[in-house]
Amino acid sequence: MDSTDKFTNAFKSSPEMEKFLCDRLVDPTQPISERFRALFSLRNLKGPGPRDALIRATKDSSNLLAHEAAFALGQMQDAEAIPALEAVLNDFSLHPIVRHEAAEALGAIGLESNIPLLKNSLVSDPAQEVRETCELALERIEKLKASGSDGSSMTERSPFMSVDPAAPASSCSSVDMLRFVSAMCLTHCFKCHD
Repeated sequence: MDSTDKFTNAFKSSPEMEKFLCDRLVDPTQPISERFRALFSLRNLKGPGPRDALIRATKDSSNLLAHEAAFALGQMQDAEAIPALEAVLNDFSLHPIVRHEAAEALGAIGLESNIPLLKNSLVSDPAQEVRETCELALERIEKLKASGSDGSSMTERSPFMSVDPAAPASSCSSVDMLRFVSAMCLTHCFKCHD
């Protein structure tokens, strides 16, 4: 895939608007609501400018903003964000919610090359929520691998231009089957927490 194909699902913006949004996102003097508007606009623009601003935002003093920046990087499915997401995942000085979102983003990007670092965090991260997210991300990548997909086209199948963090359940329309699946999930949850 060449670089022109990579951003086909992205919205278009003028260079001036892109710069405005990037500057707004990383400016700590701006109201948090304005920074969030910029963040979600940048998520839809894609490319190096938005990616770099979002990467900077993963280190913001607001854990909520940093968490959402990592989320947006995963939704962009830009493989060039992987080194930054890996750095966030491995930085134990960052809040677990930010590291959790970096793991989720790595799963959303869906590349097999993310498996070793997710496995490492699965066993070494001190935060349970991060370890659990690594497990979900690994399951998602394994299902993508088994289906022959690399994860890069997941947004094309979603009417919301989003990537689900966990592998989708198989679709079924039977009410009895849905009750069974729901009961199994509850049983699994209780077994895991005994």
